[in-house]
This record gives sequence, C-alpha cells and structure tokens, in this order.
Amino acid sequence: MNTMPPLPRVALAGCALLAVVNLLGGLGGGLQRLGSFSADSALAHQALLMHGALMMSGFFGSVIALERVAALRRGLWVPLTASMGGLLALSGAWLPAQLAWLASAAGLCGLYLWAGHTRAWSLPLAVEASGALALLGAALALRFGALDAARWGWSLFLVLTIAGERRELMRFIALPAWAGRAFLLGWAFFAALPLLLWLAPHVAPLLGWALLGLLGLWLLRYDMARLQWRATGWAGHTAVCLLVGYGWLLAAAMSGLVGQSIAWHLLWLGFVFAMVFGHAPLMLPPLAGLRPRHSRWALMPLGLMGLSLALRVLASLRGWPEGLALAGAGHALALLIFGLTMARLCRRQPTAQSRR
Repeated sequence: MNTMPPLPRVALAGCALLAVVNLLGGLGGGLQRLGSFSADSALAHQALLMHGALMMSGFFGSVIALERVAALRRGLWVPLTASMGGLLALSGAWLPAQLAWLASAAGLCGLYLWAGHTRAWSLPLAVEASGALALLGAALALRFGALDAARWGWSLFLVLTIAGERRELMRFIALPAWAGRAFLLGWAFFAALPLLLWLAPHVAPLLGWALLGLLGLWLLRYDMARLQWRATGWAGHTAVCLLVGYGWLLAAAMSGLVGQSIAWHLLWLGFVFAMVFGHAPLMLPPLAGLRPRHSRWALMPLGLMGLSLALRVLASLRGWPEGLALAGAGHALALLIFGLTMARLCRRQPTAQSRR
C-alpha cells in the first residue's frame, strides 16, 4: 500500500494546465499546416515547426505521466519537465526542449520501474513500461533528426500504454489461452519494431501497420467494451468511444499498409483521441476531484472528430486544400467542444479519495 500522502491538487492542476498549453501550441501548428489559419509571428512559426513534438512529447507525454504520478504519489517533476519542454520549444530553445523531453521520458521509465519493484510486476504494467521506453526512444530519435523513427516511437508509446491499460481491465474476464498468447506475441513484435526499423527501414513500417491492425481486431473481439456499449452512464459512454477508436485503429492500419500518409493522423486523432474522450470522465475524479455528470451530449466531440477525419481523408485523396482547412477546423472544434462539455458537466464535490 502507498503510504505517501496524495499530491496537492493545485500542483496536479498546474501540470495539467501546462500540458494544455502544449496541446494548444501543437493544435495551432497543425491548423497552420492544413491552411485553417495563418499567423505571422515567431510563436506561430515555432508551433508550426514543432507541431508533432508538442502534441506527443509535450502534451501526451505530460498527461500520461501525470496519471502515473497521481497514482504513485511521487515524481511530479516528470510531467512538469515534459510540459516545460514544450514551452522551451515554443520559445525557440530547441536543444533544451529536447533534453527536457529526454529527461521526462527517462523519468517515466523510472516511475514504472519503481512501481514494479515496490508493488508487483504484471503483464499490463510491463506493457505500459515498454511504452514509456518507446517514448524515450522517440526523444532520442528526435534529438538526432530521425523523424520517421520518432513518429513510430511516439505511436508505440501511446498504443502500448493504451493496450496495457485495457489488458489490465481484462483480468475480470476469462480469455481463451490462444488469445493471451497472441497478445504476448504481438507485444514481442512491437518491442522488436524499433530494431527492425533500423535494420530493415523499408519493411518494418509495413510490419508495424499490420501489427496495429491485428491489435485493433484483437481489442474489438476481446475488450470489455463490446459487452458494455449499451450500458447507461459513463460506462456505456467509454465503451462506445473505445469501439469507435478501435475502428479508427483498423482504418489507420489499412491506410498505412497502402502507403497513405493520412494513416498517422487516423491513428493519433481517430484512435488516440477516442481513448481520451472515453477515459477523461473516469480520470477527472482521481486527478482533479471533479465528478462530471453524465450526458449523451458528451459523445458529440467523438462524432465531430469522426466527421472531420472523414473529410480530411477525402480532401487528402482528392488534393482539395479547402477541404483540408475545413477538416482542421473541425478537429479543433471537436477538442474545444470536448473541453467545454467536460467543464459544464463537472461539479465540484469531494471524491472518495479526497475524503480519505
């Protein structure tokens, strides 16, 4: 049992706000790339250049580390350093930003090692720890200018973290023996992917996308979401978001296998943000002491993100710049509505953890 006192809510909230700054910077850079808007300033130029790094190392690196820190009640410097890396990048201090992201990723690996050493190692924890190791690899690849390797490192970080969390919840259901072995085999191939990217750079990406597709099929078949999507309250909401996200994971895999660059954003915006939309109502109570009321309107951002992604695919295939700009605006609107909806549905009340 963790005897450390809970971390101060104000410190957790401060880290979360810094992460949101990274999100806004990355989102602004992405909108500029799609032509949704243009700005002539040094800050906008840095956001344009650092779009991917701000989203992955700055925002997701901070948010996922913050979730781990809140659970372990230690290591607040890890998400803080990830967010500060984004602020340094936006200011033009590129080398200090890279070093901050390296330090944060190494710190996240350390948190997983501490959890396994002081509590107990399990398959889900090991899978999540390998995701943190992938984030460290992405930071190293970014430092040395290997952008393709960095993209795969960021993607593996997010995918393995999500897969580990979902696998942990599956301990409540009995899996067929072969399904458990298939998960282990897939994890082994994912772990070997960075080495394969170095040894066989033309073949390894195809293997990576194929593995992502198989993972999507596995999750659709065995995740608890397939049993809960008709449930009332947040349980049903989360299940719907997860199932839609697994569909986007399959779409990303198929696009990647045929060489479409849109595959990256189907993975990040479709799959990953569906996970965010689904899990945020469940994570707000332990992180911020806020318990949102359930509403069917909370699914609106999921639908809007899906429509804007479909438009983006169409615009990419047809070479339609106006459609790309409109799709980018739709992505931003989906995230804005999500934030406003959660703020409206939250009511300040003590959770069980804060009462203890």
